[in-house]
Amino acid sequence: MDNTRRRTAWHTILFVALTFTLSWGFDLLLTVINGGAYPDLAMTPWGMLAPAFAAIVLQVFAFRDSPISLQVLDAGVRWIFTGYLLLTVVYGAVTVLAVALPAARVALQGAGAVVLTVWTMLVLFTGGQSDREARQRAGLSLGSVRYGQRFVLGVAAFILLQAGLNLLFSLGGLQGKQATIYGLPIPAAWYVPALIVLFIAVSLIGMPLSGLAAVFGEEYGWRGFMGGRLNSLGRVSSALIVGLVWGVWHVPIILRGAHTYPPTWLGLLLGLAFFALWGLVQSYAVLKTGGIWVPVFMHGVVNSVYAFALNYVVRPHDRVLSFGLGVYGLLCLAVLGALILRDPVWWEAEQT
Repeated sequence: MDNTRRRTAWHTILFVALTFTLSWGFDLLLTVINGGAYPDLAMTPWGMLAPAFAAIVLQVFAFRDSPISLQVLDAGVRWIFTGYLLLTVVYGAVTVLAVALPAARVALQGAGAVVLTVWTMLVLFTGGQSDREARQRAGLSLGSVRYGQRFVLGVAAFILLQAGLNLLFSLGGLQGKQATIYGLPIPAAWYVPALIVLFIAVSLIGMPLSGLAAVFGEEYGWRGFMGGRLNSLGRVSSALIVGLVWGVWHVPIILRGAHTYPPTWLGLLLGLAFFALWGLVQSYAVLKTGGIWVPVFMHGVVNSVYAFALNYVVRPHDRVLSFGLGVYGLLCLAVLGALILRDPVWWEAEQT
């Protein structure tokens, strides 16, 4: 093994170890504070911030050959990274207080949401002030907006198609008209147009933007940092390895019943399959757009549109035998993965 591969392996191991230690350790801390049961806080899980936090800390403070450091970073990029480190620390403190002080939980939930939003506003304000080369060196390139629009609309259409297939094959029930949409009271006569408008305004735009900090934590860490390091093994291998590690990282969430999959061995296997396959799609978005922000936003769209489909369109009768995240949905996702692997972008680096 040459020095470059040895260094890449060492950096990857350190990143994975630090990320798992931070996120799983923090969950354990919350469980202990809450008396032995993981708390239901109605807050964004702090662990979602951990991958980017670990990647930034290691690059800035530990890796000597890192292309980024606080001394050489462009001012706009430096604010984004420094702000994210502060965000992670502050949000962690707010989360701990929310568990330890139940009487103040509602106020702390609001404070946590504000902290996440402030960082997103910081990105929008300072990102455009940094030059393109600085953003690219830091792994913060915007990438192709044209391809980005296709990815966002494509994944939304894929998720809604899965809901439609559940309905078509009697694997799910149509949710029908409800008194409210996203907490807003809607007259019955205006329900369908309101549903469409709020789907676009909230599911496709509002919620992905409001949750940008959390999904940045995952995408910059897994696809940006780790995926970029492992590309020397081949882009397909890198995407699959990152996806599998991403899936293992979700194991505690599945085991405590907080994910779509049941907390069983079958649920764990299905979860690993889903994250490996969907990780392929997320990595494809990185390669095709040439930046990290489209996959970040797309990740938020996946989360919000899937929740929209469950709550307002079709809810599957069975979490395993269904389309969407069930077995049939994973088969559709495998077909999608086979199709996107036909794109030459996966092999370009190996041919040059």
